Amino acid sequence: MLSRERLIRLIRRSQTYISIFLFLVVFFFCWKFAHLDIRDIQLSNWGKSGWIGTVWNTAVCGFAISIAINSFLYLRSAARIRYKKAFYALFAFLSACLFFVGFFNIDYRMIHNVSAGLYFFFYPLTIFLFAYFNRKHMTYSDWVHKVALSTSMALFPILLMTMFKGMAIAEMAHTLLVIIYNIKIARHE
Repeated sequence: MLSRERLIRLIRRSQTYISIFLFLVVFFFCWKFAHLDIRDIQLSNWGKSGWIGTVWNTAVCGFAISIAINSFLYLRSAARIRYKKAFYALFAFLSACLFFVGFFNIDYRMIHNVSAGLYFFFYPLTIFLFAYFNRKHMTYSDWVHKVALSTSMALFPILLMTMFKGMAIAEMAHTLLVIIYNIKIARHE
């Protein structure tokens, strides 16, 4: 029989891996069937209309919920974290922003773009602030990983946006780094 803590850890890891797998399957599915050049668009164009739009937007909303659950369970399991309530609020806000990106497609330009901008800017900043304020309570390698991932999340998309007309490749780089971060915190003991 598994202890309660081990069961929660197993559920957290499982839901994280399953949601990431489903998100990646939907990503490649939309890439194949949308017939849009990802060098010229933003990924939100996949969610504009039709059945591909429904599939894409549902995957984005599901990914947002998974990020929220993973972040909350990670913060709850970390006993020595400073400013825990503030980070609960920040990660909840960022998950809500991503959820709004999926729920309000690109036709609702104002809500969609503001939510996307907040998510893409503040997610790396929140991870960086988390590492900065809790550096004394983390192992050195954990601190370095969080700082490196947050810095990469901020810089790689900016670099890629200067190289391509659309934002899809920059969004993909950001999403891959978010996936790496979520796998890392899901594996946290």
